[in-house]
Amino acid sequence: MLLSGLKAFKRTFLNKVSRLSEKDATTDATASSTSTSEAPPLPPSTGFIDQISTRHVQGWTIAPKNPALRLNVEAFLPETGEKLGHGRADQFHYGLSGIGDGSRRYGFWFHLTREITPAERETLRVRVPGQGDLARSPNLSSWQPLLHVAMDIVDNCNLRCPFCLYDYSAVRRTHVMTRDTLEAALRLLPYTKDGEFWFSCLHEPSLHPEFASFLDAIPPAFRKKVFFTTNLARRMPETYFRTLAQSGIDHINISMESRTPELYERMRKGARFPIFMQNWDRLLAAFRDAESTVALRYVIMAYKSNLHELPELSRYLLSEGRAAQVEIRYTYDVPFIDAAFRQQEFLEEAEWDWLQANLPVAEPGQILLARPPAPQNPVPANTQTETEAEAEAEAEAEAEAEAEAETTSASALPIKPEETPQTVKEPEPRFIPGHYLAQLSWDGTLELKGISQASAGAALIEVPVVTKNIRDIPDIDSFLYDLDCKSIQTSEAS
Repeated sequence: MLLSGLKAFKRTFLNKVSRLSEKDATTDATASSTSTSEAPPLPPSTGFIDQISTRHVQGWTIAPKNPALRLNVEAFLPETGEKLGHGRADQFHYGLSGIGDGSRRYGFWFHLTREITPAERETLRVRVPGQGDLARSPNLSSWQPLLHVAMDIVDNCNLRCPFCLYDYSAVRRTHVMTRDTLEAALRLLPYTKDGEFWFSCLHEPSLHPEFASFLDAIPPAFRKKVFFTTNLARRMPETYFRTLAQSGIDHINISMESRTPELYERMRKGARFPIFMQNWDRLLAAFRDAESTVALRYVIMAYKSNLHELPELSRYLLSEGRAAQVEIRYTYDVPFIDAAFRQQEFLEEAEWDWLQANLPVAEPGQILLARPPAPQNPVPANTQTETEAEAEAEAEAEAEAEAEAETTSASALPIKPEETPQTVKEPEPRFIPGHYLAQLSWDGTLELKGISQASAGAALIEVPVVTKNIRDIPDIDSFLYDLDCKSIQTSEAS
């Protein structure tokens, strides 16, 4: 349940966005090079405008024939020639992959010199001076700074799966989100892209007694932004499944590992296979009767016990389970997973290879295989003899003892008033404007993270930006815009 909810931190955060940008990167914007007596013309550029609000523009551009350059850009109104701001395309752009020097540092984000009208927004252009205008992205948005909102309307689950990433050992009761907190949270919807507002991330949303009415509370215009993950293991009434079928949300993730009763119940501890199957049958029937547009996606954890079932299970879900997508993935190896389970069930590299070779052929994106990442900087084999290791350990112990003695003697010296240590304020984290990851708990606690400006290439570094209760934010638009301004000010100050 939890693992399926957290897939976006990797797949949603990189794969979905970077696929679009890679496609964009192959299309050149119209360019008209001009030369001056002062300098040779710049190489033709390509890029896209990703966002235009009434207060800022954001996008990327690159000179393909000279990717080491970082180009200047400016915004203007073609009717009057009024220039409304400028910037430099040298910021990290999380969506770019595989172009230029690989650093992804071809993004720009800058304030407009004044707030423009909606009509002016429709005609505003951005160009590299001396060249043609940059094209508008096919997915151009006015302003959607939230990459995703990972929300939970409860803080518990009805199951205790042995591979769960969340430690439920101390959980004794279920807290639920109130209606006023939900209404405050739904104000984030306009700032999130389709399919990126998670009604459940860590826990089982159907535990909330008002879950169905919470879905009904989503404004129809924003329902394609919403999805949730469920284990489908609680006995629910017929009306529940009709509500899901008619909800108009983007998709539903269904967690399961097997169609074999004994194995299903061992992996989904606390579940009963007959209840799951009854719920599944009712769900499929409701979706068929309503001709539902809500996509069904299945998330399956791969283990030694279900390994050889997975190819056929994938075929079945695509043909009989209305599956828009089947994701088979590895387990995040958190410390509290039982060591015996880890040893008995985690797949070896050769088993992942077998699975990859035996999955059915499907349309692109229908079957996703998330293998465990390759170990970073693997530790070389220890070639020391036992005697050498003991000698090295003794030397390290002596060095530590000497260092400790020096520290003790230094700290024993009297400190003069003028030498009193001063508290050093930590520098503000430098983060990219306009790109935030939001996590929202049942009680309204909103944690926003940004993408560090130190990010480069595949190294996406998250930094905490702010923690605040969603109910204490009177104006979401101003709140998010102020964060962007803070990012710009922090960058300029440094």
